[in-house]
Amino acid sequence: MERKSFEGEPVSSGTGVGKVFIIKESEVQINEDLIDESEVEDQITNLEVAICRTFIEIYDLNDGFKGILSEEENRIFEFYKEILDDRTFFEEIKNLIKNERYSAEKAISTCIKKYIDEISASNNEYIKQRVFDLNDVAKRLIKNVSGGISDDNIMKIREIDSEQIVAVKELTPIIAASLAKKEVKGVAAEEGAGYFTHASIILRSTGIAAINGICIDEIERFDGNPAIIDGNKGILVVNPTDGEIQDLKLGSSKKAEDKKNVKNGRVSYERKPVQTADGHRMGIFANISSVKEFLAAKALGIDGIGLVRTESLFINYKRIPDEKRQYLIYSKIAKDIAGKPVVIRTADIGGDKVPGALGINDQSLSRSSRGIKRSLEHKKELVSQIRAIMRAAEFGDVSISFPMVDSIEQIIEVKSIIKDIKKELTEKEGESLKSIRIGTMIETAESVKIIDEILDEVDFISIGTNDMLHQICEENRKCSTLEMRSYLEPVFLQTLQYCMSRAIHKDKPACVCGEMATDPMAVAVLLGIGVKYLSMAPAYIEDICRFIGRIKLDEAKEVAKSAMECKNLQEVKDMLSEWIKSRM
Repeated sequence: MERKSFEGEPVSSGTGVGKVFIIKESEVQINEDLIDESEVEDQITNLEVAICRTFIEIYDLNDGFKGILSEEENRIFEFYKEILDDRTFFEEIKNLIKNERYSAEKAISTCIKKYIDEISASNNEYIKQRVFDLNDVAKRLIKNVSGGISDDNIMKIREIDSEQIVAVKELTPIIAASLAKKEVKGVAAEEGAGYFTHASIILRSTGIAAINGICIDEIERFDGNPAIIDGNKGILVVNPTDGEIQDLKLGSSKKAEDKKNVKNGRVSYERKPVQTADGHRMGIFANISSVKEFLAAKALGIDGIGLVRTESLFINYKRIPDEKRQYLIYSKIAKDIAGKPVVIRTADIGGDKVPGALGINDQSLSRSSRGIKRSLEHKKELVSQIRAIMRAAEFGDVSISFPMVDSIEQIIEVKSIIKDIKKELTEKEGESLKSIRIGTMIETAESVKIIDEILDEVDFISIGTNDMLHQICEENRKCSTLEMRSYLEPVFLQTLQYCMSRAIHKDKPACVCGEMATDPMAVAVLLGIGVKYLSMAPAYIEDICRFIGRIKLDEAKEVAKSAMECKNLQEVKDMLSEWIKSRM
């Protein structure tokens, strides 16, 4: 049999051995003919029914992936729900039916194509990847307009087993999640699996080897043939030699057993300290939103837990857990991490953080406070949470952090609450409670302005790049793009450098949390501006540790300086892309 090698873009690390399984979706048929006026109401009704059907599909799929994906990854499906629930979007489609006499499917295709064209023109790599999500929504709506014709891809996915490597024309988040559920050996996509896509995030988080940028037409003739995939190198080899298969199987078998043990929290890696190629130590921490994520993080041999998102722990409760329940969760984490540092952040409610226990929705949220401001308005909840954290701190190296701080008065008030609780618990227990380190998130534009004052009041800071990016670029016209902003914006990088310089000057530890810590291009800049601690979701830790080991600190300083001197985002991306390629 002919041995054939295909090269693509590495997306998700790991290797796999299996048989090729092809998913090549048929084109969606659109009725281009104009409709009669008498058909308008029927077409609008078909549109409404299609939206309802698609809504149900997404909810059912979302529920089906619970336990497979983390809470954070499950929020990917919110993008679909937001589109389907967008009244402006619905009205635009309806107007095309009424005014232009388009069929429902043509109106859907035309409307979504307009959004896709706008997004494709963006300089923001993250938002550009939403094109694949929008395409998926369009195809689902059009099929459901036609009476809910079964999805060819879903039908084919039912035939897949865990011994296959799937080659797909266009990878969507829902196909990726379905393949993750099947635990396939690997995924090779022609498009849709770029680093920033929702689909690639799912594959990385579930440990499935994946590559992007292969040609499905060339692979199609090898359907059913044996193959090996290497997500580290970005290679798919069809009809490999027996020696290649055996070598990879031996390695894969050991990794599979390790992965199983890690997933169940039974073992921990004896990880060597993470350091740059020239020997500079980096602290690697995990962000966790559930006990499951904690077990995965602990098994990776990380330096500690950089962020416990406590609001996510409340998500399955009808009411906020009482002090006892919270204490049991926090103390278990403190005990099990065996003396490594744990930063527990008080509840950050707002944006996409809407626990069911709080009985609030997006509408009420837009009118309410968030983060520490909201907590201080609900002081009984805050006191209960701080008490639980302080009691749990007796079992380990636990610190407390507060989200969305935008005034010194807020810090002074929570420090006073901590002081009162310590006094109360000391009197109750009859012995002094140990002191707890106090930190805050730097993630608002206001917190950047008063960072010197904040640093004088706290023991450490955590820089939340997701929220900070939104606020900084909202205020600064130099930022490009429309909705989603890029953390590689020169003005944002300059803001981060300022925050780090102040923390270094005040001799206070500063850890960068958020999506920025998972992107190698951004990590290179972060190291260059003096960041020594990174905290991220467990799924990204292995890749980032490997990347750090390939670069030198002096080189990172030079590339960070060059990035901040760039005139715009595109210059930064082009420069960093070339720099990264030369070191991979």
